[in-house]
Amino acid sequence: MKQILILSAFLLLPFMAGASPLDCPISHESCGFYRCMEQEAPCGKKGYWRDFGIPYCELFVRDEAKFSPDSQIWLQDVRLCLQVRLRETVDGLQCGEIKNKAIDDHVSCYVDTGFCQLTFREQFKIMWYLKGALRDYRTWREADLLRRACQRP
Repeated sequence: MKQILILSAFLLLPFMAGASPLDCPISHESCGFYRCMEQEAPCGKKGYWRDFGIPYCELFVRDEAKFSPDSQIWLQDVRLCLQVRLRETVDGLQCGEIKNKAIDDHVSCYVDTGFCQLTFREQFKIMWYLKGALRDYRTWREADLLRRACQRP
């Protein structure tokens, strides 16, 4: 019996050893996707998962109730959009490429999920939460692209 258990564990080990990044679960209500991606495609403390994805996702999940009902819906929609797009595109990318891709996805996900339709007050509140990200020049570029996208008639 003991040999069967050992043999079974040995045969299943390759399947249990780790999921592909494509298997990381996406969710509109949690940030487990980012933690899973860091485990499966680690980029370290300065990589996108730990430096941006996890902390900002967790911040918005924690404080979601502080936003208007429309913004709460938007926060869930954009969370899902970002996770779906990343899962579809990051396989095989290097850490720097992942960070660039993720930041680039923010504008399209924000626009596609209705950021521009939120009140100015709610938009400002969301951007205020992201103020720490402004230490990265790419975030400034994306903020400008988002501003332009929302100004289109």
